Amino acid sequence: MTAQSMPYEAERLKEELSFGYYVIPVAGAAAILVGVFLAYRSLLDALVPEKSALAQSIRNQLPYPDEAPPVKELFAMVDRDLKANGLWCGKLGVGKEWVLGDEVSSIPRIRGVFSREEHRTRRAGKRTQAVHIYEIWIVDDRRERQVTTLKSRKELEEAMDCLRRRAPAALFGVYDSKEYQDLVYAKEEEQQYAQERAYRQRKTQFEEQERKEQERLAQNQVLTLPDGSVTSRITWDTIHELLRRPDQVGQTVPLQLVPGVPIQGQGHTFSRLVGLAGGGAQPTRILMEEYSGTPGVPGQYAWTRDMSAGEAEEVLRGWLRGEIPDLKNWTHMERSGRTWQQVLEHRSRGPAPTPPQPHRDWPWRMTAGRDPGSAPDFSWNDLEKGLRALRQEEDSYLVLEQRDPQNPERFWFIQSAMALEGPQAGMYAVEIGCSGPDGPLLWERMVPDVRDVIECFSDAYYHRGLDVSGFQEI
Repeated sequence: MTAQSMPYEAERLKEELSFGYYVIPVAGAAAILVGVFLAYRSLLDALVPEKSALAQSIRNQLPYPDEAPPVKELFAMVDRDLKANGLWCGKLGVGKEWVLGDEVSSIPRIRGVFSREEHRTRRAGKRTQAVHIYEIWIVDDRRERQVTTLKSRKELEEAMDCLRRRAPAALFGVYDSKEYQDLVYAKEEEQQYAQERAYRQRKTQFEEQERKEQERLAQNQVLTLPDGSVTSRITWDTIHELLRRPDQVGQTVPLQLVPGVPIQGQGHTFSRLVGLAGGGAQPTRILMEEYSGTPGVPGQYAWTRDMSAGEAEEVLRGWLRGEIPDLKNWTHMERSGRTWQQVLEHRSRGPAPTPPQPHRDWPWRMTAGRDPGSAPDFSWNDLEKGLRALRQEEDSYLVLEQRDPQNPERFWFIQSAMALEGPQAGMYAVEIGCSGPDGPLLWERMVPDVRDVIECFSDAYYHRGLDVSGFQEI
């Protein structure tokens, strides 16, 4: 029986192998054709951007796609929004009007946002390969879907959180859930009408909640405006306008928020927020001062960070709601006279190092307290004027700083303020700081006359060789 069956089995195996010889080349050719097509489409997108998938995605979001502006203006609309208001979650950017990922979505048209997380495994011989899928599925008011692939669960969760803040009236859920199916595959006009009506009701409800929140917040915070005036009538529009005013006036704009009751969060208690708005052209600097424990007494510590105008607006909105952001990427500061310096961790000390000279190829940036700030192209005259304006007053200081364009973690600065109390009250503190291999470094020198301060800053600004012999490491 076995002897008779063997020739048959051998013949069948031969036929299967012959079939494989025909199929494998065909499959390989098909894969090559797919690769060529994808490469062609990518090349077409690069060479003919007006016909690219991204440009078409933007056009499709407009009320009248056939009357869309030129492709440069299409991209500029999205770029402007993301530059001013963008929150980034991996490669997904969420602005106030647009969402940019693998495709583009108009936020006013978003009706649903769904997360897709799948994990699959497959075996190839003795090897097991894991495939992880993380995707954001955005459904607009036409039931069209825009899909963006992300790299991790963290990016997916952050993206969902950002979109909840920017499109709160949309439906949020999981891909292929009942909510997703009902929204995407609604065929009957009556069902679509009911869904849109429910969306409008949610939108009205969120807007009413926000209005009431604004009225409540207006009674709990005091806002100091750039001209020194104060108000407790604070709205989201007020904050938005302040953060974008630098784009209109060409200089940074200061602001301050003081709550009636210190705000607790992230393991600290805060009594004041100070901002220096840079608009769309420059970062906005936010400093949150920790509560000293005694009303009216300045705090000893603070946290600061530079960020985009969009992120700053989120921080300020959170502050008005009594919420403190995650301090993971913030810098811990300690009060030094009337200025702030980075908190230095304890390190073993050898011979006292000498302050380094500023870098000739790093750009300068000037920051002045109690002053609306300077234009990005400030001159030496602006700097000297700011130094002569220093007073024995809170927040009266001037900082001239540099950062490595290739590595923002590397920096150098010189700053000055007047001492308010103690045996050196009325003298000028001149401080030099820089990044070091073991952490930030700081040196200080006290001088009696503003002309000495101006000389130090002038030597640094013009790279004439700053005399650092009188500076002491602190």
